Amino acid sequence: MIIKKYTAKSEAEALEAARKDLGDEVTLIHSRNVKPKGLFSFLRKMQVEVTVAKEEEMDRSEARAREAVAGVDQLRQKAGNEADKAEKTEKDKPEAASAPAEDRRATDRAASLLAEAAVEEKLENIQNLLERKLSRADVPEKEETEEKKPETEEDGKQRKELTDFCRLLYHTLVENEVSERNANELVDEIEQNYSGGAQMEHVLSHIYQKIILKFGKTQRISPAEKGAKVVFFIGPTGVGKTTTLAKIASRFRLTENKRIVLFTTDTYRISATDQLKTYAGILGAPFHVIYTPEELKEHYERYKDLDYILIDTAGHSHKNEEQKKEMMLFLEALKDVAECEFYLVVSATTKYKDLVAIADAYKELTEYRLIFTKLDETRECGNLLNLRLHTGAAMSYVTNGQNVPDDIEVFNPQNMAKQLLTDQNA
Repeated sequence: MIIKKYTAKSEAEALEAARKDLGDEVTLIHSRNVKPKGLFSFLRKMQVEVTVAKEEEMDRSEARAREAVAGVDQLRQKAGNEADKAEKTEKDKPEAASAPAEDRRATDRAASLLAEAAVEEKLENIQNLLERKLSRADVPEKEETEEKKPETEEDGKQRKELTDFCRLLYHTLVENEVSERNANELVDEIEQNYSGGAQMEHVLSHIYQKIILKFGKTQRISPAEKGAKVVFFIGPTGVGKTTTLAKIASRFRLTENKRIVLFTTDTYRISATDQLKTYAGILGAPFHVIYTPEELKEHYERYKDLDYILIDTAGHSHKNEEQKKEMMLFLEALKDVAECEFYLVVSATTKYKDLVAIADAYKELTEYRLIFTKLDETRECGNLLNLRLHTGAAMSYVTNGQNVPDDIEVFNPQNMAKQLLTDQNA
């Protein structure tokens, strides 16, 4: 893995520099504001420093490093053999010179490659997330398995420290409602890849990066290549689909000046229809209630030259087969004529078993991306990781309040990874 830092005026500029250097497949690990250095630095504005990682380079860089080190060892051995031979045959001559220039060049190359493969620095903010818990004597323990007696007392001490730290990470994840299965997989991977002498900040950095990678690349609503992008908001009742749609519509209309139209196929709840109609009026956007899939096709033809068509749908029980069939007809109505995206809106406060049942039911209808609402109503957000891993669906947006349009943001895997590794009760 390559980990490097870049500094620029903004996070976007720093990431652009990173992608130019390392390629597009980089993962943002950490971002922070830094003070400029040098003479008259107090007159200059704060800058942004980002730490990025490139996962796929790990094996190649380490392989090159090992290859270089092996080459150095061979050269040194060869030089040593030649020196011994010269000493036996020419005892009267001065002592043999040091390793040849080729040896020195290989040594320099090996050092450079090893430096490239190593993690340059620990993540400054992540190191402190669990410091308070490390000193606690009441760390919960998992059932011990019989181990071989350590070769030395120091080895045993280091191994115990790593085991205790992994237990701590495991219980922190579970306390944040990451499922036991997912928490075990993350922690087991650490125990398999690190020895007892590993520094704790490196172990913590590793699991932090793994959580980010498991969340994957966030995918937000994107414009269509041609015509209007049709966006369906699907999900159960009571999770905030209508309010979420209104927040996104407001961002498109007020911030990005996009041309939008709002539809609703929810003919069951008059309050939701009135709410969306009110938002449409405030935004100066057209609004229509759609009763049949045929009407949806007709209205699409009318507005297909706009930027976005945002469609609210009726929430239904994942156990109601008749409602699922009705929903399917609406979701498939435009699949041959428009670019469509589907967003499953679920609440972060819903129990995991119910989330799985909801996600599986809608998976039968269409592929989707995930929007989580009501993050302000819970401290434990492990279900975001659980559902992401269960469905394989991309993370998209999260909401943290009722205010339109402010209380919504694009999902940030770095922030969520920090939250999952933090003791919410401390």
